[in-house]
Amino acid sequence: MLDYGMDHWDAAALTGAPASQPWDEAAALLADAQLGRARAAAARGDVETAVSCYRRATAALVFAQMAYNHDTAEKRSLYGRLSRAYQDAAELDTDLRVERLAVPFGTSHCNAWLVRPTTEGPEPTVVIVGGQSGWGPAFHRQADALARRGLSTVLLEAPGQGETRILNGLHFDKHSDGAFSATLDLVQKRTGFDGPFGVWGNSFGGLMAARAAVHDSRFGACCVNGAPARPVPAPFRTASEQSQALLGVGSDEDVATVFRTLWLDPDVDRMPAALLVLHGANDPLITLDQQKEFLELSPQSSLRVWDDGEHTIYNHSAERTEFVSDWFRTRLARS
Repeated sequence: MLDYGMDHWDAAALTGAPASQPWDEAAALLADAQLGRARAAAARGDVETAVSCYRRATAALVFAQMAYNHDTAEKRSLYGRLSRAYQDAAELDTDLRVERLAVPFGTSHCNAWLVRPTTEGPEPTVVIVGGQSGWGPAFHRQADALARRGLSTVLLEAPGQGETRILNGLHFDKHSDGAFSATLDLVQKRTGFDGPFGVWGNSFGGLMAARAAVHDSRFGACCVNGAPARPVPAPFRTASEQSQALLGVGSDEDVATVFRTLWLDPDVDRMPAALLVLHGANDPLITLDQQKEFLELSPQSSLRVWDDGEHTIYNHSAERTEFVSDWFRTRLARS
């Protein structure tokens, strides 16, 4: 929760809420309080406070929508509120330039946010993507860290994620690597920056990021954080339902079939990008062996392990973000 930008008090209140209170209701009420604070601050001219409160409301709504793995009316409503809160923050922010993007892809488009420092001129750009439940604005803190190092970020909601799926009807498959290439095309046109680019994938998004770097040589640096190189269906309900929603299929058998088409094979799949793999030794979802398979994809690969790290290094999120942001700055500057 803290990694995704939730207020500490709100996170403690949500985890301590009565079991009888629906998760989405408890999280939405916390968001309502932050939205009220944001509007009051904006009305009196305290825009810095307003921006912070809008972002904390966004994070609370990220967790509210996680109560629904499938795309119910409730999930759509909560996600719409999430995006509006993030947009409200963007319109007031004087420290960052935050712009909503529509990346043309397939029969529709992918939703994304371009986050840039206020300095003029095209900046090296990193595409950040999440996994099966946290998307887009959930990774604002990483974008802010990159901006403080002079880099821009695209918070991409890839096919199968966020509004790209919930509103636009796009799901992830072996052709979705093209969404990352389409994102680079749009960034080049919008900013004038022509690469090399970075890509940072968290949880299942790590596989998406690696696939993108394999299929588009404009990526000069790739970070994989807590992903399997050869995914298989997970043996518990939440992950099963999330995988089905991501892929737009109706059974674990269908998930296994699609997942098999996404596997990366170092004998045929190679990337010119420098590759950084992050692993938490206490990750209950992904093993070190599953992560090590990525290292063979690049001749410039490295591994960082946190001995007590949880999934995607949530319990060292500040250190992780600083480490990766420094790595991208160095790698993209050298390229």
